[in-house]
Amino acid sequence: MKTAIHLIDVTDFRLLDGTGSADWFRGAFEALGLLDEIDFIVYDGTAGEFPPVDEVSDGGNGIIVTGSAGPVYEDKPWIPPLLEFLEEAHRARCWILGVCFGHHALAAALGGEVRENPRGREMGTVRIYLTPEGRSSPLFEGFESGGTANLIHRTHVTRMPEGAVRLAFNPMTRVQSFNLGRSFGYQPHPEVTPPILEQLSRMYAAVLIRKEHFVDDADHLEDLIAAFEETPASRLILKNFVDMISK
Repeated sequence: MKTAIHLIDVTDFRLLDGTGSADWFRGAFEALGLLDEIDFIVYDGTAGEFPPVDEVSDGGNGIIVTGSAGPVYEDKPWIPPLLEFLEEAHRARCWILGVCFGHHALAAALGGEVRENPRGREMGTVRIYLTPEGRSSPLFEGFESGGTANLIHRTHVTRMPEGAVRLAFNPMTRVQSFNLGRSFGYQPHPEVTPPILEQLSRMYAAVLIRKEHFVDDADHLEDLIAAFEETPASRLILKNFVDMISK
């Protein structure tokens, strides 16, 4: 029997090539050689579509919540139902992996806190460091502390849910990953490749240059884009999540 990955896609935008999170995760599982070995089921979280909790709480099922454009505390009608679903799924001991926005949503749903990072935006290929708990976590099997990951975010988890364990950090973001029971939050994007990150950079070029001053000008943005790298060790997070579900 195949492991079922229930992807809750809350991407409320599309890249210039028309793709969104479901496409990127599908590509990541394909790159890992897992796409034919799992049932990959997509739900539109922005339309309130979620898998039945009583079904996904059974063995062989896992939930992944994707990234999104805005913060989890933004006033969007689909966010409260998502948080309610995550709280219920966690209580039912479902396997859950929240990625970027999903990481924030999972933290908020379980009683943590998410705020804008006073240090500003974190974006690009960056180094992630593991705590002692992270080094022993099956989620980070094959990921060395100080390994690279691709990410893009302005908000971060400022308080983890009660009882949660911090798994990863770096100088910009204290909680790059956490674990509580069968629920895991991961700030970086294991599904994002340099071409995807490049499209995101070009879509938000005006914001990055003129509004946030994240880069000085168009030439500086090109330097940033040229520095993006493939992050295969970060992609392993997805394989490790599947392995945990399958055991």
